[in-house]
Amino acid sequence: PTRITAIDTLRGFALCGILVMNIMSFAMPDEAYYNPAIFGGDDLLNRLVYGFAHIFFDQKFMAIFSMLFGASVMLILSKAREKGTSGARIHYTRNFWLLVIGLLHGIFLWQGDVLRIYAVCAFILFFFRKLNPRVQLVLGIIIFMLPSAVNMLFASQLPNLDAAGQQTLVENFAPSEAILAEDIATFQDRVSLQPSYDLAASRDNEAQNLVDLALLVDVLARALGMMLIGMAFYSLGILTAKRSKVFYQRMALVGFGIGLPVVGFGLYQYIVRDWDASYSLFIGRIPNHIATLFIASGYIALIMLWSKYELWQRAQDVLAAIGRMALSNYIGQTVLATLVFYGYGLGLYGQLNRIAQLGVVGIIWAIQMVVSPWWLTRFRYGPLEWLWRSLTYFRVESMRKRSAARAS
Repeated sequence: PTRITAIDTLRGFALCGILVMNIMSFAMPDEAYYNPAIFGGDDLLNRLVYGFAHIFFDQKFMAIFSMLFGASVMLILSKAREKGTSGARIHYTRNFWLLVIGLLHGIFLWQGDVLRIYAVCAFILFFFRKLNPRVQLVLGIIIFMLPSAVNMLFASQLPNLDAAGQQTLVENFAPSEAILAEDIATFQDRVSLQPSYDLAASRDNEAQNLVDLALLVDVLARALGMMLIGMAFYSLGILTAKRSKVFYQRMALVGFGIGLPVVGFGLYQYIVRDWDASYSLFIGRIPNHIATLFIASGYIALIMLWSKYELWQRAQDVLAAIGRMALSNYIGQTVLATLVFYGYGLGLYGQLNRIAQLGVVGIIWAIQMVVSPWWLTRFRYGPLEWLWRSLTYFRVESMRKRSAARAS
């Protein structure tokens, strides 16, 4: 496969993996994403599904997606230089429109949108483009690790919280049955594309401020740090299958060899502490955060090895097609999932356990695995990719492939 095919295959793989975690946000109260004890099935099988997702999926695929975003910045700027056009103008125009798309997605469809975060980080990322790849790598790791330091700092403040603050922590991690019922009713009754509300918005105290600030630092630092690492990995040939098979074999062994025990230890600590809010909201997040960098790197190594060995080429091509239409498929996952779970569709929000949610994931995967290759045999870009590209370059891009146009 060509360099672009290897990247697209990895992007398609990451996009499919992201849905395993996002489905929880589509299907049930947000708190259940982190705390399986409050919702989603309390039997052993549902707990195993949660544990499997936490170890192998939580944050890992979003990390890959963020790295690929950083790589795409380098690729687009390189193409701009080759064409003699302004890389800065293209970069900022492109990400301004990404911000607009993300805001529309987040306001009207799903409050878990990540495109807004990517666009904001991209505005900063441009200034790091000329750094030595190894400097980008070290800086990216430092920024990525900031949330762990912040979580340790904030955890040290918890003993100083008053009773109201302690109760806020509990409500953030294990809300009452009444709050959960209100959340479920809101999304089951949602019959129009209207802005979502945040249950935490009504709570305004020191504990809530700590939780909100920790979350903001976590989201921004994870994204920006991984983007910088992705820029470095692109320049070093890691994301383009240019390194040797031995390199990727060692990368996979180190990534999984360190990452899996660390995240496994973190999950064990959650369980033995019975998902205690004061532990889980801050210190408890650190093991998975650290493990994410290693496990995501392990996944990248496996996909690059797969590309180099050229095994199961048809499967690679299908994932590459999904990856080439990443923006359309990302928004498409939201549309399909909300049609299943929100009131303007089947209204199954809060009705499916974690096992059934995986069934919905499989159906959405199947749809996108069929539609993406079919679409790209007829059109040059995915529908949202075409719109984004046209807005970026201030011209209406040609959509249909010549062969498809002649056939019609």
